[in-house]
Amino acid sequence: MTGLAEVEELKSLTTGVDKPTADEPQALKKTLEDFIGMRWYALRVYSASSLIILSTVMVIVFMVYAGATPTVLGCGDEKFPTDQKEACKRLHDLREKNATCAPVLGYQFTSLNIEFDYLCNDAITVKTSTTWQMFAILIGAFVFGQLSDFYGRRQVMLFALSGMMLGSLAVAFAHSFLVFFGLRMIVCFFAGGTSAVHSVYIVEHSRKDHRMLIMNVVTWSPNFAIAPILAYFAHDWRTLSVYTAVVNVFAFALLLWSYESPRFLIQKGRIDDAKWVLSAIRSINRDTCEIRGGHVEEMLQMEREKYESQTSKKKYTYFDLFTTSDLLKYSLVIGYGVLVTSLQNYGIMFNTEKISGSIYVNGFFFGAIRWIVNLIIGYLDVKYPGFGRKTVATFCKLFNFLCLATIIVVFAMGVEQQFTTVIRIASIIVFVFCGPIFTSMFLASSELYPTSVRNVGTSFLSMSARVGTIFGTTVFILAEYHMAVPYCLLLVLLVVDIFLFQCTVPETKGAELKDHIVKKSSQPRI
Repeated sequence: MTGLAEVEELKSLTTGVDKPTADEPQALKKTLEDFIGMRWYALRVYSASSLIILSTVMVIVFMVYAGATPTVLGCGDEKFPTDQKEACKRLHDLREKNATCAPVLGYQFTSLNIEFDYLCNDAITVKTSTTWQMFAILIGAFVFGQLSDFYGRRQVMLFALSGMMLGSLAVAFAHSFLVFFGLRMIVCFFAGGTSAVHSVYIVEHSRKDHRMLIMNVVTWSPNFAIAPILAYFAHDWRTLSVYTAVVNVFAFALLLWSYESPRFLIQKGRIDDAKWVLSAIRSINRDTCEIRGGHVEEMLQMEREKYESQTSKKKYTYFDLFTTSDLLKYSLVIGYGVLVTSLQNYGIMFNTEKISGSIYVNGFFFGAIRWIVNLIIGYLDVKYPGFGRKTVATFCKLFNFLCLATIIVVFAMGVEQQFTTVIRIASIIVFVFCGPIFTSMFLASSELYPTSVRNVGTSFLSMSARVGTIFGTTVFILAEYHMAVPYCLLLVLLVVDIFLFQCTVPETKGAELKDHIVKKSSQPRI
C-alpha cells in the first residue's frame, strides 16, 4: 500500500492536481482549472494572448508616432529660430504672404502632420482626433464586453481581430486625414473589444496559484517595448499601420488554433461542448490517464445537474454588476481605482515629449523597465503566499504617492530647472508602477466577479480605464495655471483611491473562481 500511495502522490505532483483526502470525493476536490493545468495547451493560450495584447497596444500607441509633431526648422532657404513659437509665427507670416517655399522640418518619424501639412497650431486637429479614437476604444469595450458574455470570449475576439486587421490595412491607404480618422475610429472600436476580453480569457485558463505570475508575464508592458521597435523599422505611419495588420494576422491564427474557455461553456450550460474542449485539451497535454478522464466526466455531470436545476437561465448585463451590495462596492471602487491609475499612466505617457532623446529609445525604455518590475512581482507572488493582490496594488500606489509628492514639492519651490532629473525619474517610476497596479486590480476583479458577469465586469473596468485615457491626454493642460496643478490633482485622486481600496476590497489570492452570482439573504439586492 505504501508503494501505491507514493505512486499516486507522484501523479498528483506531476499533473499539478491536488491529491484528495480519503473522505473527500474526487470530483468535489478537483476544479476545472486542475484539468487545464500549466502544460502545452496553456502555452498555446498564453502565446495567442500575448499577440492579442501586442495587436491592441499597436493600435493604442499608433498615434504616439503617427501624430508626432515635427519641429519647424525653416521654409525653403530661410532658417527659423529654434524657439518653436517664433518659428511657427514666421511660417504663418510667410503663408499669409502666399510664399511658395516648402517647410523644412525636423522629425524622427514621418507622421500624419508631415504628409497632410498639420503643422504648428494645426497639429491640434491631430491631437483632438487621438482623444476621439480613445473614446472609440471605450465604446468597443462596452459593446464587446457584453457580447463576449453572450457568445463567448474566443468568438468575439476573433471577430474583433478581423476588424482590426482589415481596418489597419485600409488605414495604410487613406488618401486624406478625414478618411484616415474614420477608419481609425473603426479600428479603435474593435481594439476596445480585445482590450476588454483578453484578460478574462487568460484568467479562465490559469490555475489560481499562477494567475498573478501569468498576468505579469503575459501583459502589456513588454509590448510597450516591442511597439517602438516596430515603429523604428516602419519609419512612417502607413508602413506602421501595415505592420499592425500583420500582427493581427498572427494573433488571429493563434487564437483560431485555441478553444473557447471551458468555464464559459459550463456556465452557459453547454456541457457537451465543454466536454469536447476538455478532451481536446487533455489530448494536447498528452494526458491519457483514464482516472482523470473519469474525474472530468463526474465534474461535468455535476455542472450539468446544477445548470438544469436553475430556475432562471438569464443573460447577464452591466446592470447585474450593481444588483448586490458586494458587486456594487467592487465595481465602483475598483473602477475608480483603474480610472485614477489610467489618468496617471496616460497623463505621464502623453507628456513624455518633454523628455529629451529618441522617441523609440524612450518607448522601449519605459516598456522594458515596466516588464522587469512585473516579472519581479510575479516571482514574489509565487514565492511568498502572503504577497497578494492588495499588497502589490497598495505598495505601488504608495510609491506613486511619494513620487507625485516629490514632483509637487519641486515645482512649488520653483527649483524645477535644478531638479529636472528628479522630475524625470519620478515620472518614469509613476509610469512603471502603474503596470502592476493595473494587473493587480484587474486580476482581483476577475477573482471577485462570478463567471456569469466576469467579462462584463472586466469590460466595465476597461471602460473606466479608457475614460482615464481620454482625460489623461488633456490633464496636463492644467499646467498653464501652475506646473504643480496636474500633479496635485493626480495626488488627491490617488489618496482617495488608496483609502477606498484598502477599506472595501478583500484579498483574493488563492480564491476559487465563482460561476454564479451568490444571492445571500444577508446580502441585500440593490
